[in-house]
Amino acid sequence: MRAVSSPSPYFTVEEPTFVARFLLDPESDTEESVANVDAFVDLPDGSCWALTILTVEEVRRLLSVWRDAGEVANGSYFWGVDDVIVPESGIAVMTAAIRELVRSGDITRAGIRCESCP
Repeated sequence: MRAVSSPSPYFTVEEPTFVARFLLDPESDTEESVANVDAFVDLPDGSCWALTILTVEEVRRLLSVWRDAGEVANGSYFWGVDDVIVPESGIAVMTAAIRELVRSGDITRAGIRCESCP
């Protein structure tokens, strides 16, 4: 895993089989602490896939917020078309999940294909 610094809003990770761009919140996210992030995965074939990656604890937190606020049927469910759930926070854990999604081909089922990536 090679992290690339850039002035863009993305934290970029380059690997031989993909490039992942994570849209971190500069005010609250760090490479180690990020628990809920949108990511774009560029593959060598030119395709680009959008994912939202969340930790198990972040899903719990959201359900609790929704329960307390009376939203989403009082926090009784969680779903998302492009959501990937990981066990722990951090870019390294999220990159490992992306690596396996790409290796297995599941990126085409878990992600949403973007016609033009940002």
